[in-house]
Amino acid sequence: MIDKLDVIKDKLAVYKIWLLLGGIILIGCIVMIVIKQPKEVAVPTAYSMSSTSSSAAATSISPKTSVMIDVKGAVKNPGVYDIVNSPRAQTAIAKAGGLTHEADTIKLNLAQKLSDGQMLYVPVIGEVASNKVTVDQQGAESGQEMTKINLNTATAEELQTLEGVGEKKAEQIIAYREAHDGFKKLDEIKEVSGIGAKRFETLQDKITI
Repeated sequence: MIDKLDVIKDKLAVYKIWLLLGGIILIGCIVMIVIKQPKEVAVPTAYSMSSTSSSAAATSISPKTSVMIDVKGAVKNPGVYDIVNSPRAQTAIAKAGGLTHEADTIKLNLAQKLSDGQMLYVPVIGEVASNKVTVDQQGAESGQEMTKINLNTATAEELQTLEGVGEKKAEQIIAYREAHDGFKKLDEIKEVSGIGAKRFETLQDKITI
């Protein structure tokens, strides 16, 4: 009986040894699999890629600049217009509703590039050229024609296109001509408060009566 118990104990010991070896081999296999597993590579998401491309596009596009052009003469809707793209005479005239049937297109350069604050005057057919003066944005000579401002008929808005004449000064000029039944000569504008001899020198080539 004792011999049988010893045999059973020996067998159990052998089984324990095999189980231990099997566990060790299993753990070793798991460790090897984990070590050999490839590392994950971070892939940018669609959101991050689109954000990057949007940022690059935003930096490559420059902000649009607009210019203010005062369109007068033989156009359907004279006035001041804000032009963002293609600041040229053709665009400004289109903004003003287009030319009237009286417009003298021979004297127009539709491809002329315009600058901020410039006046674009469209003459009518047969208009006398002697009443015109050529000025650009700063008052220097250029290829753009505009009509001289008539002190006896000009509106307050038209008077404000003259250098140094603001809203208040335009109202004073109109008040003076109403009180004196119009201007009789050009230098009479010096009677208006704030317009002295020096200011008159800058205005005399741009005004008429």
